[in-house]
Amino acid sequence: MKKGMSRICTVRTLKFLMAFLIPAVFVLMMNQSLDNDSWYVFAEGREIVQNGVYYTDQLSMHEGLDVTVQNYGFAAIFYLLYGWLGAPGIYVGMLLLNFVICFLIYRICKLISNNNVNLSLLIMVVTDLLLASSFVVTRAQMVSYVLLLLLIYLLELFIKTDKTKYLWFVPVLSLLQINLHASLWWMLVLVLIVYIIDSIKQPRLHLQGYRTVPLVIVLAAVVLVGFINPYGLNMMLLMFKSYGDGRFHNVVSELSSFSPLRNVFEFFLYLSIVGTLCLYIFGEKKNIRVRYLLMYFGFLILGLNTIKGMSQFVLTMFFPLALVYKSVRLEKVIEARKGRNALVFWGGVTVFAVFVVICPLVVSQVKDYPDDQIKSVLDAMDVDAQGEGKRNLTVYTGYDDGGYVEYRGYKAYLDPRGEVFLKKNNNKEDILFEWTDLQEGRTKEGDFLEKYQFDYIVVREDDRLYNYDDDVYMVFFEGEDGTIKVLKNKKKDLVK
Repeated sequence: MKKGMSRICTVRTLKFLMAFLIPAVFVLMMNQSLDNDSWYVFAEGREIVQNGVYYTDQLSMHEGLDVTVQNYGFAAIFYLLYGWLGAPGIYVGMLLLNFVICFLIYRICKLISNNNVNLSLLIMVVTDLLLASSFVVTRAQMVSYVLLLLLIYLLELFIKTDKTKYLWFVPVLSLLQINLHASLWWMLVLVLIVYIIDSIKQPRLHLQGYRTVPLVIVLAAVVLVGFINPYGLNMMLLMFKSYGDGRFHNVVSELSSFSPLRNVFEFFLYLSIVGTLCLYIFGEKKNIRVRYLLMYFGFLILGLNTIKGMSQFVLTMFFPLALVYKSVRLEKVIEARKGRNALVFWGGVTVFAVFVVICPLVVSQVKDYPDDQIKSVLDAMDVDAQGEGKRNLTVYTGYDDGGYVEYRGYKAYLDPRGEVFLKKNNNKEDILFEWTDLQEGRTKEGDFLEKYQFDYIVVREDDRLYNYDDDVYMVFFEGEDGTIKVLKNKKKDLVK
């Protein structure tokens, strides 16, 4: 008897282990490096840790740009963790956050489905596989996913138990969100509004009905707490000021609109959208909940406009199915208990073995630089500048490389903080559009270089300045594969 119980417990443990490790293995296969945006975040964090929160840009070569560092809290923590744990530690932190995301998705679905464990695990696995295809990265958005899921979990607990104690933690989530990653703070507000709408009981409209007043009070508290940040109202409104410009969206790939034929990920995401809609249409209509539908279609609309917005949709897209199919018992798909247990047992053992082998290999090879080419360029520039006065040197870079250049201590012309280089945010100049004009041939290279007199020009082969040649700039260094090189200003005395 004891042996049989032990076997059942072992199988159950391996089932959970397999469910949590399958997405982790997929993450390890899909993403084996730090996200490119990590480098400017490290630079931001270093500046904040050493000199405090700043209000005019300290990273780029431009002077007097007003700036709102919407992820200042995350940047400081990110930089400190990088100093203590290095690139592998940051990567492991991403994996741990992904485990937390999986756990919260499982707990939410378990609540919604009235304790249907297997259905909840399946939804968790599918959700995180989709998320890992593009959105599990070393960026602040991982923390935002956790906070968004925590909010939904607390609201579902409140509905399930009618206990307001779960709502006490919601303003804390607002405080964390606004100070760690403010650009997604409005997601918390929108979700709360959705739950308030569903609290108005109206059976004909499928509005569930539960206590509204506590939710309204919490919403007010969330908004008020949002003002507790170094930048005040600017922090809360930055999202509206940064997005919506077509030219800006064309530069930032993650802000481009959804297209199912652009790549494999977006094609499978399209199939998932169609599949979930079909499953929902043919499910039990009595289990419709307006709050899930509003989140589904609301986040879907955001995602269709910008692929970045698809991440919130992916997180919540399967919640309606947890309710509609809560009575479905997946364990009955395999009728024979012995066969089912054997499948789970050996599947769990296999996935665990794969994870144990792959994880150390991937983590140990995570580099503390974006790629070998840009590292070789910056190493050569460091030797030339003798490590002295680098912050006084101005460096031309394109959109993607500026963050690493700034992390290495130089002042870059441009970096991936696209919103910082918009006039409506920095109150000075549309630098981002100046760069696109250069790349698209509307501005002459000579006029552009005459304006800035860069000390160094770091260019990849797809940049219009790659083949530039005149009496002022000479080729100082060229990468081994010829895809990147540095031009040096011969007429300026570089600071040694």
